[in-house]
Amino acid sequence: MFIKGIGDQLQHWGRIILTMMNSTELSVRSMAVDFVVSLLCDIYREYGSIESTSLCFLTVLPEVVAREIALCDMSGLINSMKDIESSLWPLRRALADVEETNPLDDDRVDPQLLPYLMTLCRSGQAIIDGVLIEMRLRGAPDLSLNEVGISRKNSPSTDFRLFQRSMSPTAIFDADEESILEAATFFSHETSLLQKLRWLYTLTDLHVAKEQWSEVVETLILCTHSLLKSLDHVSNLWQPSRFDSWNDIRRSPWLSSIGGESDEQSIQGNHSVMEFANAFLKPEVFIQQRGQGNGQQHNLSVEIICSTIMTLIDQIVIAFDEEHGDMIEELVYTHFEELLTMVTSSINTERKVYHSETRSALRRVRSCICSKLVELTQKEQVGEGSSAQIYVQVVLHGCKPNRFKESTAIPTFLEWNTPSIVRIPKPTLVSAAHLKQQNPTESWEECICRTYAKPLIEALKVEDINNTIVLRTRGSQDPGTSETTTYISTTIVQKKSSSSRKFFLRGQDNITEYTCAGCFPHALSRQRTLITSDIKMEVK
Repeated sequence: MFIKGIGDQLQHWGRIILTMMNSTELSVRSMAVDFVVSLLCDIYREYGSIESTSLCFLTVLPEVVAREIALCDMSGLINSMKDIESSLWPLRRALADVEETNPLDDDRVDPQLLPYLMTLCRSGQAIIDGVLIEMRLRGAPDLSLNEVGISRKNSPSTDFRLFQRSMSPTAIFDADEESILEAATFFSHETSLLQKLRWLYTLTDLHVAKEQWSEVVETLILCTHSLLKSLDHVSNLWQPSRFDSWNDIRRSPWLSSIGGESDEQSIQGNHSVMEFANAFLKPEVFIQQRGQGNGQQHNLSVEIICSTIMTLIDQIVIAFDEEHGDMIEELVYTHFEELLTMVTSSINTERKVYHSETRSALRRVRSCICSKLVELTQKEQVGEGSSAQIYVQVVLHGCKPNRFKESTAIPTFLEWNTPSIVRIPKPTLVSAAHLKQQNPTESWEECICRTYAKPLIEALKVEDINNTIVLRTRGSQDPGTSETTTYISTTIVQKKSSSSRKFFLRGQDNITEYTCAGCFPHALSRQRTLITSDIKMEVK
């Protein structure tokens, strides 16, 4: 009855529910959580799935998060990024409460619903992280929310050569890349292509800010695959609409409490709040006609998707030029050949939806890929320089700083006492080369490890200036057993092959093998090791 009664207004109910879940009043937040659990359990019992409800709630979540931040800023509560994170703590706690619902204590909950609740809540946490990351990437030094909103609406992420490259030291240990990829993974190319692209574009921006060009290539390839796979589902894509009750003071008299005592101040205050919130509801520049101005929106069609694919192919080549090397060259060739196969298969399909104009657009995409392959071949024949892909194994252990003592489920970039494999980007290698020139007696491996670990040490010192931090490299003599010292162990590891998930670290009498979940290059610059095994060497 509830679903039939609200009709197509579920997204607006979602906005109100999520707003109440961020209430600082425990009673309000508890009732909102209880309502969400009841709603999702009954929907699952009636329909066997909560997919459409989850899609609706998580699509409008960025707008709700941005609005909550703007309201706190209007009240004078926002002075730093830490204040922004604190303003969203109730919503994070409420999502954790929904995820922790126990069918043994609550007869409303079907045990088979638990995996879906976990996916919904963890994707919600990832989307909250994503909004904060987007703010950091486009934020002004003084954290003016108005400037952030304008920047988000006007700065196209499609031209990442003009992107502002600045990362906060306090965000070093945040699992930014992992959170954004998790948010993108939740959405499907069949029903929510634009939402998926939104987070993949944000992930691209993050990699550009860190100058991780191999990961930029990999992320843009994911965008291209999503667009190609969506060709048969253009008519099924869902987009949210604006919430009139948050904009009309006559329909919502409570808006008069925003921004000041007079009606004029209240109207202007709410207008500023919604300007900021609206900038996060929909992507700023996604699908646009090739050759037309940025920001011009179009009705989605196969022709426009093909035009966007060609734009992405151009960007892949630009990223390839930024970090030229044997590994990324092989990567680009492999991906372009795969894309060529997918496009050719689509052209040869006999489905009626592919009329002559669609086939013509797909042929242009195929021609674009072929021309880029020719350009790459010519660059190879010219004999441009190459750069090796270097990987480091990183472990944090010893005395835990406060950053790693949080009780929430927010992940960190590097887990405590868990080895991680990190790909070293080209700028770090350049800095290591300068360090090697200044210290000729140090080994090349030592310089790379020290250069990579430098921002990690600085970030830990920001967290706790009194904490003692020791860097351990391959040649370090410190055993690292003190319980009052934080240790960062960094060691270069060898990759078995270009398509392997295994890395090796040679010791005095053994070899340690680390196995990751995926192959590098990957959309993530870091992967945690799943399996660690020691191989003893016999000395004759």
